[in-house]
Amino acid sequence: MGTTHLCVLAANYLCGACGRRTAVLEWNNHGDFARFGSVCTGLSTMEKRYRIQEVDFYPESTGSILADCLHKGYEEILIDFGSLTEQNVGELLRCHKVLLTVSFSEWQMGAFGKPEAWEERAAKNGWLCLAAFGSEESRNRWNRRRKPAVQRIPLSADAFTVTQTLMEFMRTIL
Repeated sequence: MGTTHLCVLAANYLCGACGRRTAVLEWNNHGDFARFGSVCTGLSTMEKRYRIQEVDFYPESTGSILADCLHKGYEEILIDFGSLTEQNVGELLRCHKVLLTVSFSEWQMGAFGKPEAWEERAAKNGWLCLAAFGSEESRNRWNRRRKPAVQRIPLSADAFTVTQTLMEFMRTIL
């Protein structure tokens, strides 16, 4: 649905455009960070940390890695939780800002759970809901009938390239 893409894009914006020392933690079992870290750096997929364009990426993170990052003086720590589950809701409640990505593509509808499971919690906690993919008509229909509103993420073919349009968007959501 674009969660990892958005996380990498936000990290590159915070580091590159804002000059913030940034770490990104993979807090799910997808293995995406190890794969793209290996491709981008040529290092082994077993590395515990990759640095790409001055952003530090931590595959398969744990609480001890988060604690270590807090002590290392990062100005921004982004966590890619992957899918919203009952197990990670408690973790989300500790975050300063939560960006929840959803999709309005027919084959992904329901992949982020039944709306009743997250929409009330998102509205109550001020989570920002975003969509990169799917029908604009469906997103508009959602926004007319349900809360919270879902904003469209501008097209970004490469999460490591932050365009002027994306900088303006990131400025509004971060």
